[in-house]
Amino acid sequence: MNPASLNLPIKSISQEVATRSSIFAVCFCFLFSIAPHFRNLPIWVSLLVLLALGWRSLENIGKLGPFPKWLLVLLVLIGGIGVFAEYWTIVGRDAGLALLTVMTSLKFLESRRHRDMLILVFLCYFLIATHFLFSQSLIIASLMFATLIVITMTLVILNQREENILFRDLLNTGIRLVLLSIPLMLILFILVPRVPGPLWGLTSEQRGGITGLSDQMSPGKISNLILSNEVAFRVDFKGSIPAQSKLYWRGPVMARYNGYRWSQELRKGMRRLSVNASDSSIEYTVTLEPNGEPWLLALDIPSKLTRHSVMTEDYQIINKKKINDLLRYTIESRLDYQIGLNESRDYLALTLEYPDILNPETVALGKSLAARFERSEDIVNEVLKMFREEEFFYTLKPPVLGKNVVDEFLFGSRRGFCEHYAGSFALLMRAAGIPARIVTGYQGGEYNRVGNYLIVRQSDAHAWTEVWIENQGWLRVDPTAAVSPDRIEQGIDSALSDEISGFRIRNQNPIFGNLLYSWDNLQHGWNDWVLNYDQRKQMNFLSQLELGIENWSDMVFAMVFLLLSVTGLYWFIAWYRERPPKPAAYEILFNRLLKKLSRRGFHKGPAEDTRHFLLRITQRDFPQRELLAKIVELYNRIKYGRQASSQSALRDMRSMIDSIRT
Repeated sequence: MNPASLNLPIKSISQEVATRSSIFAVCFCFLFSIAPHFRNLPIWVSLLVLLALGWRSLENIGKLGPFPKWLLVLLVLIGGIGVFAEYWTIVGRDAGLALLTVMTSLKFLESRRHRDMLILVFLCYFLIATHFLFSQSLIIASLMFATLIVITMTLVILNQREENILFRDLLNTGIRLVLLSIPLMLILFILVPRVPGPLWGLTSEQRGGITGLSDQMSPGKISNLILSNEVAFRVDFKGSIPAQSKLYWRGPVMARYNGYRWSQELRKGMRRLSVNASDSSIEYTVTLEPNGEPWLLALDIPSKLTRHSVMTEDYQIINKKKINDLLRYTIESRLDYQIGLNESRDYLALTLEYPDILNPETVALGKSLAARFERSEDIVNEVLKMFREEEFFYTLKPPVLGKNVVDEFLFGSRRGFCEHYAGSFALLMRAAGIPARIVTGYQGGEYNRVGNYLIVRQSDAHAWTEVWIENQGWLRVDPTAAVSPDRIEQGIDSALSDEISGFRIRNQNPIFGNLLYSWDNLQHGWNDWVLNYDQRKQMNFLSQLELGIENWSDMVFAMVFLLLSVTGLYWFIAWYRERPPKPAAYEILFNRLLKKLSRRGFHKGPAEDTRHFLLRITQRDFPQRELLAKIVELYNRIKYGRQASSQSALRDMRSMIDSIRT
């Protein structure tokens, strides 16, 4: 301990020079806090961090001199201009983080005082929150918990002002302080009134890196998603999970076609649902990851809407706001259905359109099929038979196609992915006079046997076709099922096992697979109970506790009461642990003797030895000096000998003290 740093006046703290250990600790603390952000920062910002921390560390051990102030001012200007040039703004998530990182790094180069180190530590606490702007996963939360302990340990070093602190003691202190804050954190999390909307939503400029379905489809659009192992959504079914071949998750519906690209036709919402179904409804809850788009995913075909959503006339569910944060919703679907029996003639005419100047061979084939068969069902079956029996290949690596995409695919390469088959099938149907459209979404999913729910990944993205037939409405036709049945029955990794690595956890070693299932189940619970803890879930949870908390004022009162109770409990525990120890039985008896003697005018000094005290009393002709000598001898024998726990010795001592007359 540095004596000069003890009991410093408040006005002197700002002038106190930081110790070497505190400088190293704060440098490591900042590096630990910012390192996970290196993947979100421009390379030059990350290099600046390492340069600043490296210079300050070498300066701390005397290898380098202080950083020139004129150069520091220049770097501040260059850093600010560099951030603006990188993002064309200095506000927002990405630009704000880069600017904060640059300025904090440069702050290290001029920090000398204890106060400066404290400011840098508090900035590290703020950096913890910025990580959740990029991801709210359980991994990030766990990493930030460890970061919180590291920052708290650094704060302990700054306040102890010691050059040598045992790491074990430091770690124990940091963990203990963080653990003590958890009850307070839980009280605030549960009882702080929730406002509508997410705490960690994404803004429009933050959605660029999100993978997911698009409102357009062209060759290669969906196959790019297959290489992504990211979770698109998770599903909890109220009853049993339907068969894999029934799991068609409906997304954007595309009716416009320009010869190369399919795109959506914006349709108005339904005033009332019109689904003719012969089976019972299936109820399930979807936890949808942020995708930056307004559409919700539901089993084909949804029969019940969620809150704040509408269903368009092509049976696509649209949320009123874009999904920029985790969304959990409960919905119902029917798997055996009829839709579109009364479809408008204008829309049917749109679903027959195609450019005449492109793909002439495909158009000619469609027209020849219309001439050969009278029934639409026969035309559909003939094309599916062609895909099933002729040499068509399902692959993620089709050759590059030219201007007439469908012609080159059907009559040339015959190698393609689901968008190739769905697009070519839809064009053949239109050429044959059958209204057709493309539906994109996801097909299948992986069952998590630990949590009893379904995991649907981006790799499950799929495209299929719907055709309209008189008196039957829109019928789902999946040409991929004719070319590659394994894709529909078993999943994408079974159909393309030679082209992609297995994404399914079930394909892993059983022990490792169970660990992965357990981890995903933890993430699912984190999404449900933490990230999705909104106003509705808060009120439901508090009502289940039956504590009489019904509105915001009740929550505020309960929160203040519990916070005061916990802090009061902490104070009581600290007082109880630091209270003076209870005197031993022999000390209580001896103090009783001293009180008796004090009434006779004999007072023992605080540091006076018992034998000297006895000698002083006997010199004044104390009548019971022999008894008093025995008491003092017994007291010393009990206190310093082996009779401290002897009940007989204590009884003898009590009896002799009671015999002393005052």
